[in-house]
Amino acid sequence: MTYANAHGTNPAPGGLSFGARAELVPSSPLPDFNAVGGPAYGARLKGDAASDVMAILCNSGLPPRIDSINSMRSVEHHSILKLVDSGVVQWTQDDVRYFALAYQRPSSPRMMNTLDGPYTQMGEDSINHHFLAPMVGALSELLRTGTVHNAIRPTNIFWRPGGGSAPQIGDCLSAPAGVGQPALFEPLERALSMPIGRGMGSHVDDCYAFGVTLALLILGSNPLQGMDDAAVTQIKNERGTFHSLIGNRRLSAGHIEILRGLLTDDAHQRWTANDLELWLNGRRLTPKNTDVGRRSSRGLSFAGKEYWQVRPLALALSQNVSEASHLIESGGMDKWMRRALVDEERASALAEVQASLREGSKTSSHEEQVVARTIIALDPHGPIRYRGLSVMPGGVAPMLVEAMTTGNNLQALHEIISTHLISFWIEMQKEGKIELVPLGQQYERIRGMIERVGFGHGMERAIYELNPGLPCLSPIVKTQYVISPKTLLAAMERMASMPGRPREPMDRHIAAFLVVRERRSELLFDAMSSPETSPRRGLAQLTLYSEMQYKYGPDGLPGLAQWLMPLLEPSIQRYLGKTMKERIQAQVREAAARGDLGAMQRLLDDPKRIEYDRQEFTAARMLYLNTLKEIAGIEEKLANREIVMQETGRPMAASLSSFLAILMVLCAILRAVWENLVMG
Repeated sequence: MTYANAHGTNPAPGGLSFGARAELVPSSPLPDFNAVGGPAYGARLKGDAASDVMAILCNSGLPPRIDSINSMRSVEHHSILKLVDSGVVQWTQDDVRYFALAYQRPSSPRMMNTLDGPYTQMGEDSINHHFLAPMVGALSELLRTGTVHNAIRPTNIFWRPGGGSAPQIGDCLSAPAGVGQPALFEPLERALSMPIGRGMGSHVDDCYAFGVTLALLILGSNPLQGMDDAAVTQIKNERGTFHSLIGNRRLSAGHIEILRGLLTDDAHQRWTANDLELWLNGRRLTPKNTDVGRRSSRGLSFAGKEYWQVRPLALALSQNVSEASHLIESGGMDKWMRRALVDEERASALAEVQASLREGSKTSSHEEQVVARTIIALDPHGPIRYRGLSVMPGGVAPMLVEAMTTGNNLQALHEIISTHLISFWIEMQKEGKIELVPLGQQYERIRGMIERVGFGHGMERAIYELNPGLPCLSPIVKTQYVISPKTLLAAMERMASMPGRPREPMDRHIAAFLVVRERRSELLFDAMSSPETSPRRGLAQLTLYSEMQYKYGPDGLPGLAQWLMPLLEPSIQRYLGKTMKERIQAQVREAAARGDLGAMQRLLDDPKRIEYDRQEFTAARMLYLNTLKEIAGIEEKLANREIVMQETGRPMAASLSSFLAILMVLCAILRAVWENLVMG
């Protein structure tokens, strides 16, 4: 019996289907298992009355990690909640579709409901056997499957110390990676980023989060309790994680060793699951260096404070751009780095930054560019800090989604991409640079896309290219949660009957979504940018949707067809013959009533029919012109009566005289014949 069932929360009847075979039961909320991305409910699997699952309804407005679902499905370990199913569910309470995740139900309550509460004191052997060993197994399984969890923390682990079951790590898919994870559990470079801008981490980031969790359990409390994320980040930035949490506390040699390995702020030296397994098997490893960075021989005065280390200085520079720009361009930063910090490598990088910016023309964002690039040169592993944003390159994608949804920071993100800041960040990396090359190439392609206008391009295109699992964000279908082109037409048909629908069943989001997901030709979407009076605009939409109807169905789309009809009027009007036009119009309306988009497209865009209509019109026009020519000739003659009399009157008089003479002769002959007959 699971913890949920033990507390009387078995699913009630009336489930909502989602995924392949899961059902969510709205009448069975499970608040003890709520996730960052939404509330938990009872659930079941169709055909399996004994199924013991729960569902997370992703209704927070944050996009779930759909692109990580396949890797999470392959995770099989008793210390990680098993992902059973996933899909879109029709939420009856507000008639909106949401994404839902079905998980195995936890067998225990949360390890902690708050990070500041007391922790159960446990002995070293008990911690190692009941918590550390199964958690190391879970980390090894995540490493094996290439899955990064990004949500390991005491409040997302289900475990009762002293109980008979192993700890279980909870949901990580209901919200973007890093969202909901306190800065305490994020490595320094990720903690310095905005939560939505952290992006997908790496395996060593999960190991770091586990190290912090283990430290709190060993210590029996949170040494930084009561501090907000900014204060926690600052103290870790100045002291380093190990010294911020452990300091001079007396711990066993074994725990000191594992915590030093996990809590080092240098990701390249941090222990992985493989190192942890070696440690569990008795192999003692050399503790890693946990120093946060070199200290200078003298401090650098900036904004009323002395700085002795690079990372705290980089953070301060980002918070006072104008003063930072003056310090950098005056040469004060360069002198401090060469003389006090004795760091020629960073000083050279800084000199290159200044040289490259001097070569280009100054823009309105010159100061921000100077400071952003200087910060990257000073702290290459930290986030990109620009115009108030703090984002890792991998976090630009989810941050774009938030920016597009809220309308905030979109221009700043556009500039981060278009001014090559991501490429510069990658260039500044010394270790792992080769692995980052594909990321840089991707953003170079994106840069070309966002500079183009028209349907299928711009920032909308960038969002879908960078977020493979993102549903269509178009306001037209935002309540329908369209995650693939297969479901788009059905969603459009439902929205066709809604009041207040837009004039066209197409916008920049739908166009970009289909360009990326369907890999459709951009030429078709270029035609949609034509003026509203152009036949190309409506025909392009009809062609696209008719091909999708043929490919995916459904067979009848009368609502969408009627939605398209006003856009097709220019296509009907381009037929020149009145009879032809009326016949086409009637046939198109008949096809629209059936919802047959293909028939509508064939009627309106038939080259043979169009050519026949053109030829008929040309022939009629020639006949009309010839008639006009004859009328004009007659009118010209009538304007000069003398000519008419000469050219027309004389021949007519001669003809009439001849006719009368012939008639008189005939009369004389007939009279003579008649007299002979009478006399004879």
